[in-house]
Amino acid sequence: LLDLIKKHGKDFKVTFSITGSALEQFDRYEPDVVRSFKELADTGQVEFLAETYYHSLASLANEGEFKHQVEKHVKAIEDHFGVTPKAFRNTELIYSDNIGKQVYKLGFKTMLTEGARHILGWKNTSYLYCNPYQTDVRLLLRSYKLCDDITLRFQDHTWDQYPLTAVKYMQFIQNVMGDSDGPLLNFFWDYETMGEHYPAETGIFAFFEDLIERLTQDVTYGFQFITPSDVLTMDTPVSTLHAPWPISCSGEEKDTNEWIGNSLQQEAFSQLFKLEDLYKNSKNKEAKLAWLRLQGADHFNFMSDKWLEHRFVKRNFEVYTSPYQAFINYMNVLNDVKIQLEK
Repeated sequence: LLDLIKKHGKDFKVTFSITGSALEQFDRYEPDVVRSFKELADTGQVEFLAETYYHSLASLANEGEFKHQVEKHVKAIEDHFGVTPKAFRNTELIYSDNIGKQVYKLGFKTMLTEGARHILGWKNTSYLYCNPYQTDVRLLLRSYKLCDDITLRFQDHTWDQYPLTAVKYMQFIQNVMGDSDGPLLNFFWDYETMGEHYPAETGIFAFFEDLIERLTQDVTYGFQFITPSDVLTMDTPVSTLHAPWPISCSGEEKDTNEWIGNSLQQEAFSQLFKLEDLYKNSKNKEAKLAWLRLQGADHFNFMSDKWLEHRFVKRNFEVYTSPYQAFINYMNVLNDVKIQLEK
């Protein structure tokens, strides 16, 4: 990415969303990673988003804890990269009207979320929208089909478009642009897509290099790379977007069932936040840190019984033999943390 910025200069921009948990691990085990992100930040072509510090699901349960997580994360980004985040991305792109209002109170006017069909209706992701109750909050909606063509289908030999090349992908983009006169294409994907889910030998780096080259040189549409906070200088949103129930980037349903969809997850989630008062009153730093880390979305993902085919990438990282085993392990740890907080 640094090489691409050096090559294309101001024609190429990129945005990162890095949790505080990840930054802690980089600092402890691989400080060169942090230095590499600082090099990117120094180019002036990179934006860092705010989010929950521990990749937390607090926005679904507790406004106070959500605020604490976000403020802690903002400080971490400032300390590491010398910039203050201006745009917000919630854990797993989780969003609702109410969460949008909370984000506004935290000082953000741009938020990223999923282009879920059931809230879009006839609308599409190529436009800028806003929260219905805080219209100053601008919403960027992920163009998830275009994103999934890379993240889920890049190495899918059964896909009728395999192998995916930059030439084919440019055609996909042009087809989308042809169907809509909206100004935006919102690409959000996991950083692991480049090099972990798809190692270098799959051709993923060459694909991105070729794609960025074609996008920056395109004369038909005149594409321009922007970062989320750049939308504040754009035209006003075309309309409000109503999301009475939380949406996310999960599966076809774009709901929160991947984390709190079954009785095991709901019980663990409920018991976790019942410890909030103990957390606030405790002076046990290790136990308090453990409670914060137990909010991480992955703990609840391991308890999911939503074994859908499109989750094949995530299943590479399963560490439990069953959702029930994940639940039992989590509850044992949570009970131990409770005892420590009580002491």
